[in-house]
Amino acid sequence: MKQGHDPSRPPRRRQRAAGPEARPPARTRSRHANAGVAKRSRGRSGARSAESAALAATSLTPFSLTLQRILKRDRARIAQFATSLGVSENTVYRWMNGQSEPRPSSLRQILEVMPEHRRELQEAIEQSFPNVLDLPPAGEIPPVSRELYRQVLELRATIVQDDSRRWQMIQLIFEAAIKHLDPEQRGLALTYAELMPPRPDGIHSLYEAEVRATSPWSETQESRAFLGSTTLAGTAAMLQRLQTWSELDHEQRHQFVVEEFERSACACPVLFAGRCAGVLIVSSTQADFCSPPVCQAVNEYALLVALALPESAFYDPSLIHLRPMPDIRWQREEISRTFVNRVIACARRFQLSRPEAEKRVRMEIEEEFEQVAPAHFALSRERP
Repeated sequence: MKQGHDPSRPPRRRQRAAGPEARPPARTRSRHANAGVAKRSRGRSGARSAESAALAATSLTPFSLTLQRILKRDRARIAQFATSLGVSENTVYRWMNGQSEPRPSSLRQILEVMPEHRRELQEAIEQSFPNVLDLPPAGEIPPVSRELYRQVLELRATIVQDDSRRWQMIQLIFEAAIKHLDPEQRGLALTYAELMPPRPDGIHSLYEAEVRATSPWSETQESRAFLGSTTLAGTAAMLQRLQTWSELDHEQRHQFVVEEFERSACACPVLFAGRCAGVLIVSSTQADFCSPPVCQAVNEYALLVALALPESAFYDPSLIHLRPMPDIRWQREEISRTFVNRVIACARRFQLSRPEAEKRVRMEIEEEFEQVAPAHFALSRERP
């Protein structure tokens, strides 16, 4: 036993020295440190989220902000609103979030289905989409531009070469017509189909000479087709008057060959001095496209196209004896596959220029297609 030690007293515990050495165990320190990092991270993340939300709100149009305020992101209200407009709920959410913009027709509908908010909505629409409400409603269009008439007459007066004058004038007319007739870009195709040169017994078909279109059609149809007596254009040429077709018209007397994407069409003969050069065809993806104002505009564009053509392009109506032609899609595939090689071979064989060779090959193809047309129609009747 050590001297001075009292066995009745408990042993004294050593005190941990104060200062830097007095630290909690490593596991405890790590837990506390991680908690602090997480807290700071959440703080930064929350700040970034708030900043992003504020930035998104400032980038939204007055229309999107007003729609959010009115609908209040209420699922039931949004569903009812979407149903009233005939659109999906996702479409409404995209409008509210600024991810897409409504068409002019939808903007007009919105004003009609929410009359109690009409004033604030109209102000928001005018701020977000200036002048869009000034566009005429569907089925109503402004008259053909007087400036277009001036430009067409100027080109006719100043361009000497026939082919150049024709090309420049038709391109000008087609560009103006597409903007005029389809301002919302729902899908429109313009085609000028010219009468093929007469054979001994008359003219048998029209040929798609000029094409201009918007989606879903190809902008310029590379493979052109022959249009015969079973097409809307052929009927317009034979009757010498404007013809219309719509899939909504179930009492239509004539059964026409219809193009892909086409839900309605208007075909107007291109006339000069009682003679015909071809037909202007306007095809639409909208079944209700051919309203009286639209037909009037198409008639005016056909008159302008007539100014682009030389007098030699017009034929007496008594020469027009159109024949049936094969399926248009089949024609395009066949022409795409063989036309260029046939033109090159023809030009070499007969020492012709490219335009002369193309004209000769088109005449050959027209005759070939006329011969196979009956077999095509027989097959189409056999299909269910």
